[in-house]
Amino acid sequence: MNNTSPKLTQFLLEIGTEEIPAGYIPTALEHLNSAISKALKDSLLEHGPISTAGTPRRLTVHVDALAAKQPDRERKVMGPPKNIAFDPDGNPTKAAEGFASRNDVSIEQIAIEATEKGEYLCIRKQERGRPAIEILGGLLPGILASIPFPKTMRWGQGTFRFARPVRWIVAIIGGKVIPFEVSGIFSDRITYGHRFMSQGQIRLDSASFDQYLDILQDAYCIADISSRRAMLLEAASDAAARQSGILLKDQDLEELNTFLTEYPSATCGNFDGKFLALPDPVLITCMKEHQKYFAVTDKSGALKANFVAINNTLSPKPDLVRKGHERVLTARLSDAEFFFHEDRKRKLDDFVQELEGIIFHKGLGTLMDKTNRVIRIATYLSSEISPSDMETVKRAAYLCKADLCTEMVGEFPSLQGIMGREYALLSGEPEAVATAIEEHYLPVRSGGRLPETMPGTILSIADKADTITGTFAIGLRPTGTQDPYALRRQALGIIHVLIARELHISLTALVTEAIESLDTILPETSPSLRDDVMNFIGKRLAHDLMNRGLDYDVVDASINAGVDSPSDCYQRAMAINAVRTQPEFEPISIAFKRVMNILKGFPGGEIKTELFQDKEERELYEIFLQVKQKIAPLVKLSSPGSCPDAGQYQKALLLLLSLKPFIDSFFDHVMVMVEDEELRRNRLALLWMIARLFLRIGDLSRIVTEG
Repeated sequence: MNNTSPKLTQFLLEIGTEEIPAGYIPTALEHLNSAISKALKDSLLEHGPISTAGTPRRLTVHVDALAAKQPDRERKVMGPPKNIAFDPDGNPTKAAEGFASRNDVSIEQIAIEATEKGEYLCIRKQERGRPAIEILGGLLPGILASIPFPKTMRWGQGTFRFARPVRWIVAIIGGKVIPFEVSGIFSDRITYGHRFMSQGQIRLDSASFDQYLDILQDAYCIADISSRRAMLLEAASDAAARQSGILLKDQDLEELNTFLTEYPSATCGNFDGKFLALPDPVLITCMKEHQKYFAVTDKSGALKANFVAINNTLSPKPDLVRKGHERVLTARLSDAEFFFHEDRKRKLDDFVQELEGIIFHKGLGTLMDKTNRVIRIATYLSSEISPSDMETVKRAAYLCKADLCTEMVGEFPSLQGIMGREYALLSGEPEAVATAIEEHYLPVRSGGRLPETMPGTILSIADKADTITGTFAIGLRPTGTQDPYALRRQALGIIHVLIARELHISLTALVTEAIESLDTILPETSPSLRDDVMNFIGKRLAHDLMNRGLDYDVVDASINAGVDSPSDCYQRAMAINAVRTQPEFEPISIAFKRVMNILKGFPGGEIKTELFQDKEERELYEIFLQVKQKIAPLVKLSSPGSCPDAGQYQKALLLLLSLKPFIDSFFDHVMVMVEDEELRRNRLALLWMIARLFLRIGDLSRIVTEG
């Protein structure tokens, strides 16, 4: 390979479009980054940092310090074996002549190379590196076509699909245009600024990223995402401050408005103070979901009769813009006020019977059927882990879906549970019941807020267990990337709740209860249903533990020792992860693999001490009894509720390490697989008992060792 340092340049790609939906942009930019990085790597083009930028009308990728051409390299072409290519007298055969002809060389230019399989013909070809401009010209059309969007469209007479019609493409390397075409649009160096505040074409003479961002900023387009977000927040906060208010921060709104605008500005408007009588979540949701407005609070955190709207232009008539926002929001708030007053004419439990008329799923009955199943599962859970909360759990389970029948939740589905809490309190229900109603939907997203109360925790687990089990029972299981019923999120919700609250709950018993609760809807279910659901949740648990930073072999060791209690599995994994750095850990892991290998197919059995013949097996048995006695209180799972923490499991693992010399001595001096069947089974039973003790913490045979 040529060691001469390649000439470095810069590459800029901008895809100009009609307005792309805000939610599509981050994923598209992430894909462009990874796709271009992979393409450059596969093409042997060295490069520096890759940066992205984007607005509703453009997706941009920049590559710094890009090699202007591939390095020259030597390529080795292997041919037929020497004994086939040459006859016994050393004359070339047709195989050798054909190989030379195909590669346009003479017989004299062919070398012989020794390999593990013998001697083969070989040709070394010198290949000159191709220019990056040529390589990218061939790759970019495919990369553009590969961007994943939730929905795509065609336009004109073409067949190319994209999120929105493509209007221009900038592709520059150094100062040159990379020539290619996509759907009739030819790459160029012409871009455009803000649709309304900038006029005409903008010529880009270089691929400098800083220059590109500056040029667009002068054209009222802040292409850098972090700069645009900062500009938006500063403008919104200043607008709220001018009304003596504080902007209520909302990351979802920040993200959404960032990708809805190219040059954000802010307007602080007012609404009638009478609407402050509505619950805060109603006001905030009304502003957020329909209008993408931020709420405003006073210094104490109470909502003010103000809002902040984000605009994509600097209007010459800001008062007119403000009045327009106020007029639209007033109509929305009036609707919400009407819904709220209509709902309040009845108590929350008056809505429960209406669940009979709402289908949850045609194979799983109505929402009333689901409510009854949740009551049954939640009652079981409460009896197991918190009997004192039984009445609260039952009442909350009965009411938890009632708000789905209200006008307010019909208009704002995201308020389910939240309005259940509000209406429960207004109906005179206890605070604990109202809180559990709200918390039973938590977490609503990965990493989201978890239930804080025990009744809410129980109800959350029960609801999710019913959804997963019922959906599996009627054959609607996630496949590949398809998960229309969000069962993966539901499973992770159960896992996160159990781990966060350090609750020991038997998943097997929970799923069994959920299956039995289906009896009125599905009298017969698949015999494998319980195992299928358990395997599904187990895979989610393994994925979650690795997302927490645990190595795959540590997770594998913990998972294979049992997933019946996700919280317990997590604590065991944490303990293995901590103890694996001990110098004695790898040797005991290797010794355990030896134990597990010899036990393959052995069903287990009782130890008969009278059959011991060698002192090594007696010594191993005695030290096993001592360690077992010391470990027992450390790893004991109490009745459903709490489970040992990682610290206790670490102590237990360290005790198990003390078995290492005795296991080694046993294998060195005792023949396990003797002809005497009774003696052989007794020695296997001793190893089996030791393996069971290890497996209470983890299957250490799954741990990757250097040996």
